[in-house]
Amino acid sequence: MLTNSLQPMIVITSILGLLIMVMLVILFTLRARSLSLDQQTAACLLQHQEYFQYLSINMDSPEALLPPPGKLTINELKAIQQKLLEWIEVLEGSHRDKLSELCEQMGLVELNRNRLHSHIHWERIDAVYHLGVMRAKTCTSELLSLLERETDESTAFVIGRAAAKCAQQPGELRKLILRLVKHHPQSQHLIMDIIGSSTLDPIPVFLEMLLTQEEDLIIVALVGLSGRNVPEAIPYLNSLVQSEHKEVRVKASKLLLQYTHLLLPDQLLAFMQHSDWEIRVAAVKVAGQQPVGDFTDMLKHAMLDSEWWVRHHAIASLSKLGMNGFQAMCEAAIAADEELHRDMARAAIHEHMESAESLAAQDIRQLLYFNECSHLYEKMFNESYVDRNVTQLRISS
Repeated sequence: MLTNSLQPMIVITSILGLLIMVMLVILFTLRARSLSLDQQTAACLLQHQEYFQYLSINMDSPEALLPPPGKLTINELKAIQQKLLEWIEVLEGSHRDKLSELCEQMGLVELNRNRLHSHIHWERIDAVYHLGVMRAKTCTSELLSLLERETDESTAFVIGRAAAKCAQQPGELRKLILRLVKHHPQSQHLIMDIIGSSTLDPIPVFLEMLLTQEEDLIIVALVGLSGRNVPEAIPYLNSLVQSEHKEVRVKASKLLLQYTHLLLPDQLLAFMQHSDWEIRVAAVKVAGQQPVGDFTDMLKHAMLDSEWWVRHHAIASLSKLGMNGFQAMCEAAIAADEELHRDMARAAIHEHMESAESLAAQDIRQLLYFNECSHLYEKMFNESYVDRNVTQLRISS
């Protein structure tokens, strides 16, 4: 009876043991195969050491690089490909272009192009990666077609990056962006990172995308223009700040605020009063950096804004405006009806005073400024900032 009850457990244990043995054999086989391939690659690289020396010596020559002499085996081709791709990844300009042309001449591009039609997914992606590193200009359309059919998000970005590296025409870059945005609209920053892999200038494509009616494309274009100096985008941005889509409005406004030297004071004032708090935040940050125009009153008003971030950056901007800014902070603290706003303003005033006091011990001009702030503080709040006699501060050596 006991033997019968244990029999299923014995069978299960035997099956598990057999599976473990099979897995160990598979792992051992794969490990042995990997070691064998590594040894073959090392042997091939050693065999062609003189050829790599030839490439190094002639890299700066105006002449095209020649492929190795004789007929190469598939293992030799793969070994040389590995070395060439390592070099391409670290080189730029004409050196990288010469190596890319050499890959085409040696048949490495065609070798990997054929692998794009493999039934094995990982082999197709491996070929995609290699073609991207080679900057295989003749394979862009095939990579874009493969991208359209790719369902896995992570590998889609691998294909996208390879296509960006291979793209030779702005139209190809535009097709790439359209396909990435179509299937991955929330990955704007990753898409822009991929586009950054291309040697093409994406600005004309971005400007063209700003004229579309598709929100996702416009947002991606705005992300792509961020941080770039593109004054020709200003007319497009002026139109987009009126968009019905909030994200478009906010991003377009922030981009416009990058061009402070081209921004009229009235435009900045309008942004500081905008209904979107994100735009008000960006505007009050810029207001404290303006060499011309008096935005003190608007910043003082912004200190009483309903949004914390607007109040925070309004205070930061006022603190950069010297005595006028400090006086505005004091006036805002007195005028505040809500305790939260009043406490925040008072905290900012004390932080400003502490900073001024610290600098006063190092510089006579800062000492004069601190004394002036202390006098104004006492006058407006009818109390001394410190219990001790701050006018007796001495300049430290």
